Amino acid sequence: MSAVEVESVRARSEVLRGQIDSMMEDLRTRTARLATAQEAIATSTAQARSADGSVEVVVNASGALVGVKFSADAFSRTTPRKLAVAVLATAGLAAADMRRQNAEILRPFIAAAQVDLPDLIPGAPSLREGVPVGAGDDDVAWNCTVLRSAGNA
Repeated sequence: MSAVEVESVRARSEVLRGQIDSMMEDLRTRTARLATAQEAIATSTAQARSADGSVEVVVNASGALVGVKFSADAFSRTTPRKLAVAVLATAGLAAADMRRQNAEILRPFIAAAQVDLPDLIPGAPSLREGVPVGAGDDDVAWNCTVLRSAGNA
């Protein structure tokens, strides 16, 4: 290789190294943001109050009921059946709010997940398209299980 060719390879290597360093820094930043988002979701709660004010519920990040409060007159002004319905309906409202909060926290990560390899590297194969059946080595049947292909059916 001539000195010009060597210098050209070095220059391209430096450009690639810079791109890799930039991607690694971006990965570290995104990983830290994701950890913060996971912590926010893990510790979050949502609460809701029934329309008549007799019930207040709290749900955790997965929508599970973690707290119920009844107004002082809740048992005297309604039936147990209606109170149970109010608890379930109010828990549903709180769980819906929790899902909305979680979606809002995760919105930046969902948007980032829509990026595909060709968006980053021109000419790269798409991850969205998958591997076509029959692609690759003609001797390998990609559409059968390993046990069956080995005669272990």
